[in-house]
Parts: sequence; structure tokens; C-alpha cells
Amino acid sequence: MNNLQELTGQESGIVIYDGRVGIVCNWSSINGYPRMFALGLMLIGLNEEIPQVEGVRNDSLAQVLDGVEVHCFSDTEELPETGTVYNISDAITVIAPDDWN
Repeated sequence: MNNLQELTGQESGIVIYDGRVGIVCNWSSINGYPRMFALGLMLIGLNEEIPQVEGVRNDSLAQVLDGVEVHCFSDTEELPETGTVYNISDAITVIAPDDWN
């Protein structure tokens, strides 16, 4: 897969790196995983291949987001409560929140 939209069926969500840093963004135009660039002013993708993994429904995302420093690149003001979690690797977790596009 080329981007997270292909994996999740959604244009936006949250990517967590190393369980510590999260990025809330629209990933539809980013090939690979979205990463902060230029002191957090913009997002880039490095064209990585994204593996097809099964998502797991989660009704308490607060546990997944606990201790994560979240950087928001969207208009959302509140973090989601429920959604689907994709554990890509030990270092990358993707969240596709319910009711997000």
C-alpha cells in the first residue's frame, strides 16, 4: 500500500511513533507515513510501503493515547474516544477514529 488511506479507508487519523509522539492529520495526499518536518510546520511522507494489517476495534482510545505527545495538523479540537487501531510495527501505531473521514 502507498498511503494510510488505502489501509484505513479514511483520509485522516492519528499516527503514533514509538508510543510517545502522535500526529493528527489528513494523510490522503501523503505517500508513506506522515512525519513532521521543518520544526513541525509541515508534514512529509517518505514513500514507504505500508503493510496490510488488520485493524482492531477499540472503545477506549484514551488508553492508547495515554502518555502520547499529540501534534495536531487538523481542525479537530478533541481527541477521539473510539476507533480502529492498526499496529503496524513496534514503532508505528495508526488510529482511524470513528466518525472521521
